[in-house]
Amino acid sequence: MGMNKVVLITGASSGIGKQIAKIYLKKDYRCILLGRNRQGFAYAENNPQAEILLGDLTLKKIRNQVIELVENKYKRLDILINNAGITFIQPFEENTENQLQTILDINLKAPILLTHDLYETMKQQKEGTIVFINSSAGKQGYQNHTLYSTTKMGLNGFSQSLRLEAKKYGIRVISIHPGGVKTALYDKLKDKPDVDQYMDSKKVAEIVVYLTETSELSPDEISISRMTK
Repeated sequence: MGMNKVVLITGASSGIGKQIAKIYLKKDYRCILLGRNRQGFAYAENNPQAEILLGDLTLKKIRNQVIELVENKYKRLDILINNAGITFIQPFEENTENQLQTILDINLKAPILLTHDLYETMKQQKEGTIVFINSSAGKQGYQNHTLYSTTKMGLNGFSQSLRLEAKKYGIRVISIHPGGVKTALYDKLKDKPDVDQYMDSKKVAEIVVYLTETSELSPDEISISRMTK
């Protein structure tokens, strides 16, 4: 099904990114999987279609390794899934400068820089799909989400602007805005939200993959909400 298409997924060792990668691998896409947790890649370690790269995308040397793989080994990139992210859920006054810098680096700076690094490859191909796994917090503010919403709204502004530039090269830019999803994103938080009613990451992943496989359409911004009784 993948027909030798190449997809790169950040944050692919857990959550939505992991579920997206599993679907693509079943469809025989060639997958470049990025993340920090080696154990989280057990699902892909013996799959010849998977290339696992461990590291921190905020570091230029790691992004250089990605560029090397795309340009010299795979020689193309069909789909880029910017999925990696973190959150802090706490009153504004409890946030620290270090937390602000960390969340800006991971949620905003890293996807912008990685997209910049790989954009020329897609321009030369005259086709490609760039996906940003954003959040409902990228469209509206939430209590105790000041830093998270700041980064996600910034990412949404970037994707909207990039979309206007990229379409003349045949490149689609898709921004996905799910509500709460059951993932490890909340595991290390001091005050964890009640995730029992949050959406299944696999179902969100199915929507993402479906959208990337559409042709001659650009589903620019997609909000995904859970059904409530």
